[in-house]
Amino acid sequence: MNRIFPISHLTLPRRLPAGLLAAFLALSPLALWPADEEPQTSQPDSELMLESIVAEDLSRLLEENRGKVVLVHFWATWCGPCLHEIPALLRLKGKLDPSSFVLLSVSVDKPANSYWLVEALIKKKYPNWHSYLSAEPEDYLMVEELDPHWPGVLPANYLIGSDGKLARTLLGGHAEAQFEEAVRALLKEPGRAP
Repeated sequence: MNRIFPISHLTLPRRLPAGLLAAFLALSPLALWPADEEPQTSQPDSELMLESIVAEDLSRLLEENRGKVVLVHFWATWCGPCLHEIPALLRLKGKLDPSSFVLLSVSVDKPANSYWLVEALIKKKYPNWHSYLSAEPEDYLMVEELDPHWPGVLPANYLIGSDGKLARTLLGGHAEAQFEEAVRALLKEPGRAP
C-alpha cells in the first residue's frame, strides 16, 4: 500500500543548526587550503582566469600548441589531491620556457552550478592560475577526449609530446619533482622539439 506524505514533510528546515553550517564551511573546497599559504600576486583583470570549454575546444587547444610539450591537468574543487597539485604546477610552469611548455588546466566540476565556486577558489588562492571549466554535462566526456579508458581518477594529468601524441599519464596526486622529471624528459627526448 502506498502512503502519500504531505510535501511539508519533505522540505528542509529553514535554518540550519550552527554546527551543521560550520561543518559545511569547514569541508568546503576553499577550506581545504592551508591557512598559512599566501595567495600569489594577482594577474591583470584583462586576462580571464576561467573560461568554459567543451571537448572539441580541448582538441583545438592541443592542436594550437603542437610543437610544445603540453601538460593537460584535469581537476575539481572537491578533489583534495587536485588542490594540492596546483601550487606544484604553478611553480613548474614558472620554471619552464613558455615557448616549449604549456599547462592546460581543466576543471571538471559540474558546469551548471560550480562556475562561481571554481572562480572564487582561483581568485582567493591562486589568482595566477588560469583554468578552463568543462562545459560538458559529465566529467568523462571531457577527459575521454584524451583517455577513452579513463578510470575516473582525479587529478588526471596527461603529457602530450611536441608531436601531439600522448606521451605519459599521471593519475592521482603527484609531487612537483615527478611532474618536472616527466616534462623535462619530453623536452630533451630526441626527435622532439626542445
